[in-house]
Amino acid sequence: MDTKQEFLEGTKLNVTRKKRIYLAGPEVFLPNCTDHFHQTKAICTKYGYEGVSPFDAEPGDELGLKKAERIFLNNCGLIDDCDLVIANCNSFRGALIDDGTSFEIGYAFAKKKMVCGFIDKKGNLPDLVANRIPVKTHSSGYMIDNDGYLLNEDFGNSINLMMEMAIKKSNGIFVEGNFEEVLLQLTNRPTV
Repeated sequence: MDTKQEFLEGTKLNVTRKKRIYLAGPEVFLPNCTDHFHQTKAICTKYGYEGVSPFDAEPGDELGLKKAERIFLNNCGLIDDCDLVIANCNSFRGALIDDGTSFEIGYAFAKKKMVCGFIDKKGNLPDLVANRIPVKTHSSGYMIDNDGYLLNEDFGNSINLMMEMAIKKSNGIFVEGNFEEVLLQLTNRPTV
């Protein structure tokens, strides 16, 4: 046996990589997004994780749709390299979760990643939507929005059922509270 191999076999390396969390949500649109992600990553570190923001990939020099494509591919790559995703599921520019965040939840679920989410206040989705956009009574008994769509996703979910079930079926958690509350619950959960 060669000396190098004997050394490696006789040495017990206890190198444990921190679990990496992709930080999904509309915070990329905040004017102070750099500060926000710095603070969120510090919270990750506090709980023994490594936070990964959508800005952690090389943006490139492309313009227009080429830049959009680069951002898309970078974000998918970052999710691929993470162990789990935590998504801000609060409404954004309307009644429901941010479109990009919805995609990231679906992408992570398809990649068999654990997905967790948080929302300020859980409730019945039709009621939550009715509090955010104009609606009126419909003969079906459900409310209807100004575009003619019923608010009939009435299953006890607080966000679109596809998002909430992706979180649940990925063995993730969906909490009422904030980002740190998710980490607190994950830390106290023996399966993570």
